[in-house]
Amino acid sequence: MNVSLNWLTDYVDINMPAAELGELVTRIGLNLEEIIETDTDIVLDVEVTSNRPDCLGHLGVAREIAAATGAAFRPPDIGKLPTKGKTSEMTGVEVLEPALCPRYTARVIRNVKVGPSPSWMVERLEAVGLRSINNVVDVTNYVLMEYSQPLHSFDYDKLAEHRIVVRRAKPGELMISIDETKCALDENMLVIADAEKAVAIAGIMGGLSTEVTEKTSNVLIEAAQFDPLTTRRTSRKLQIMSDSNYRFERGVDPVLLDEASRRACQLICDLAGGELAEGVVDVWAEPWQPRTVTLRPTRCDALLGKVTPPERQVEILAGLGLEPKIVDRQIVCNIPPHRADLSREADLVEEIARVDGYEKIPVGAKVTHAVRAESLTHRTRRTIGETMMAAGFDEAVTSTFVDASEAELFAQSDAVRVDAAVRKTNNALRATLVPSLLRACKNNQDAGAAGVSLFELASVFPPKAGQSLPNERTELAAVTTGDLRDLRGALQAVARRVDADARLEVRQDAAAAGGLTEDTAADLLLDGETVGVIGMVSPKVLDHYGLSPERPIAAASVRFDALLARAGKVRTYQAVARFPAVQRDLSLVVDEAVTWQHLAEAVAALDQPLRVGLDYVTIYRGKQIPSGRKSVTMTLTYRSDAGTLRSEEADRQVAEVVAAMKEQFAAELRA
Repeated sequence: MNVSLNWLTDYVDINMPAAELGELVTRIGLNLEEIIETDTDIVLDVEVTSNRPDCLGHLGVAREIAAATGAAFRPPDIGKLPTKGKTSEMTGVEVLEPALCPRYTARVIRNVKVGPSPSWMVERLEAVGLRSINNVVDVTNYVLMEYSQPLHSFDYDKLAEHRIVVRRAKPGELMISIDETKCALDENMLVIADAEKAVAIAGIMGGLSTEVTEKTSNVLIEAAQFDPLTTRRTSRKLQIMSDSNYRFERGVDPVLLDEASRRACQLICDLAGGELAEGVVDVWAEPWQPRTVTLRPTRCDALLGKVTPPERQVEILAGLGLEPKIVDRQIVCNIPPHRADLSREADLVEEIARVDGYEKIPVGAKVTHAVRAESLTHRTRRTIGETMMAAGFDEAVTSTFVDASEAELFAQSDAVRVDAAVRKTNNALRATLVPSLLRACKNNQDAGAAGVSLFELASVFPPKAGQSLPNERTELAAVTTGDLRDLRGALQAVARRVDADARLEVRQDAAAAGGLTEDTAADLLLDGETVGVIGMVSPKVLDHYGLSPERPIAAASVRFDALLARAGKVRTYQAVARFPAVQRDLSLVVDEAVTWQHLAEAVAALDQPLRVGLDYVTIYRGKQIPSGRKSVTMTLTYRSDAGTLRSEEADRQVAEVVAAMKEQFAAELRA
């Protein structure tokens, strides 16, 4: 915001160079961007944070400077204005949407003479970046930059039935704004209308049909409060930005707007003549209720790390217009309507700190930082990430939101969603990480990286039946253009890294096919507990993301809490073997229905103390193998702690395995 020094000195005495003033406003929270010197003025370009809309006007900045320097703050003296006639007999205001327009005031000035503004006003407006239009419009802009309260002037005689209706726009309603933009309105937009049509877009810009021109003789002055969110949505949708909506989006003082209206009427009568009608039409849905916030001086000292005498605390708060009073050794403040950002004790402490000077807060000679052991949760997350990367997967970091259409692809039509009026796309909280990873696959495919293996460990938000809030939890998910067995192996490696005794198994279940093909969809079981799903992504889903059907994608997801519950076991020490091991490869021909898991469980059930390892090697199907059968090759490892194991002893152990396989699975030893 541009602040004119000439203008500022109307409200507070400033006895310091511009550079020093710039340092002062920065210290109290209005960061100085630039000092601009003109032939007649000095302009400070300051950054105003969104929580301080009161400082988007010269009065707000002057109030802050007065509080910081102790100088007197002098707001404009409006006094009693001469009137003729009654406003209530000349116009009426009907607010049909009080939630979107909590307060609307209207005043009428008759017999004005519209013309050029005096040079002093033109200079001040130009100093802050506004061009002069005519004396009536210039006054509304002047008060905007003075009070941070947007106003609008209507040509009273062009308003149908001379009255105002604040309502939602009608579907398909059209209006041409003052800047000659053709605006297509809808029912989510708030408009100011007369008895027939929309004449302004609430909080943003007036309409061309009722603008004040040289032919205008009677004026209706609007001062109102509009809903910030509705104003912002409408502005963005119509792509119209103005100084008015910039302030309404941040909030205006619901009480001061009437004073701003009277100030505008005072200036219009001074500069354009005219007769102000007595009174005001004021529609106020719920008058502002003052609130108090209590500050404990000792708490202020504790938070700031220094002693600020209670008298000084009261002086600072009084300078900010908070009317502090000491009650039972506590400071009770009445929060004015222009300081909506002050709601708790810590806010008052911050006010004291910035006005008194942040540089007065002591800095310790050293900073201590407690070093704590890595938590089990963090250690487990790191272990999972390391294991997945070792298995050839790259970690992805994706957005929490997905499009509603994506959620439905994965059987999550009831996913928690953001209001469509706020966010039309990517407005559903993801119930699984797989959609996000598939988007990443698409990005890689478009960049020429066809072979992709990705994983992510992050929050998901599956809906909870009968409740509005979702069941937030952490999930491990992975996708790969490689083999489904590679994905399964990576997850089994994760389970074993977390708990060496953990067993991750697959149980085919078509009911798990949310976005997966029914013939591959399966549940993942960790020690018998269902913890996730795995399978091939369905062609329908691939097509939705624009992924090539020539590169099928395997996907899986696992609950992190199930892995975490098995983490943290203390591993026991085992000495390095003193004697060499003996390995034997065994190829067994079995039926197709016999899985590796069946074979491994059968071998594990044999009482063989010398066996120290069992590893899967490969599966072979070919001419030498009968139809409906397959050859499974495994490696058996034996070792003795008493001495070097003889071949005869290992062969006897292998023979026991072969016998058990023949008995249980009708296996044949492949030559």
